[in-house]
Amino acid sequence: MLLQSLPNETLLQILHSISSIQDVLSLSLTSHRLHDLVSRPAVSHPSPPTSESCVTLYPQQRLPILFDAAERQFGPLHSLIPVVTYFPSQVPKIHRPTPPQSLSLLKQLLRVGQVANNWADLYPFIHWRGTEQNCASRRLLNEDERYRVRRACYRTWLYHLAFHNSTFGRYTRLQPPVVRSRASSLRAWSTHELGELLDFQSIMRAVLELFVCPSDGTVIHRHKERYGEMPNISLFHPPRQRKHLLHYDGSSNGYMRPTQHADIWEGWGGDVEHYYVVEDMLKLHPGQVMELYEFVVNGKGILGMVDGLAMESNKAAVKAFVTGLGDWFENNGETLGETVRFVLGERGEEEVGGWGDLVLG
Repeated sequence: MLLQSLPNETLLQILHSISSIQDVLSLSLTSHRLHDLVSRPAVSHPSPPTSESCVTLYPQQRLPILFDAAERQFGPLHSLIPVVTYFPSQVPKIHRPTPPQSLSLLKQLLRVGQVANNWADLYPFIHWRGTEQNCASRRLLNEDERYRVRRACYRTWLYHLAFHNSTFGRYTRLQPPVVRSRASSLRAWSTHELGELLDFQSIMRAVLELFVCPSDGTVIHRHKERYGEMPNISLFHPPRQRKHLLHYDGSSNGYMRPTQHADIWEGWGGDVEHYYVVEDMLKLHPGQVMELYEFVVNGKGILGMVDGLAMESNKAAVKAFVTGLGDWFENNGETLGETVRFVLGERGEEEVGGWGDLVLG
């Protein structure tokens, strides 16, 4: 049976069942009938319509179809929508009415949802890293696991928007009203879902430690693995050696690193100093961490530019990005981990150090 011969109700059911927005748009371009079914607004007919015009009797289906596809591709939307509609004066724990469907809202959902899917793609490579046994166990996440990664990403993102900002400086983080406010935003979620937040935060921490701001020891170890034992390893290359580390390639990706310089890294201090650097960097929301990761690893974005000039190193570009956030960011570690543990302590839960695989079910 030809697709064109199916009734409109069946075609609408097919369109509502598609799992990605791109697939919906692609299918709608295969025929005028499908395109009209998705896009043409409803009209009233003074007389019984012909078979060619019967499609216009249906209300406009574009937004419901696209939002159904967005739910499958980027869901859960009920956790994503509070992120894109967040306003600083609102309390994150209060449930807000779902805004009406619109193309403007959908575009914002796509932007944040794609970041969450990038984290779901990256998760297995970070989670199963290191030992040969871990590498042998590595696999892609199934749809349920990707769903949980996205959910943890959205909830982490919302927490960061609410509590990791200039309103909460280093001297207010332990004040009882602030602690209660942070805890109240997490109490609505189950113990398993709180464990997912810790699991996702461990992935963010690993990305920061390994790629965005590696320690001196990590840089030395990486250098030895690649080049073997070499005397006088310098963790901080002189400016003349890094003069052309970044250059503009004329593409939409902005400033890129030439291949011959792709292995140049700078350390962010010893173990103690590096620990506090990572604690500060964990106040960045998942979108910012992913942006830094894409820049450092793949050279994507324009973080390497300050006033139109290319930065001399990845470290300089990351520092410039963090400095632009304001003075509140420095020496003011993240609070999500301690707040999750505070809420779990209220529930009488044991130490959560072994809860690193809850996203995997």
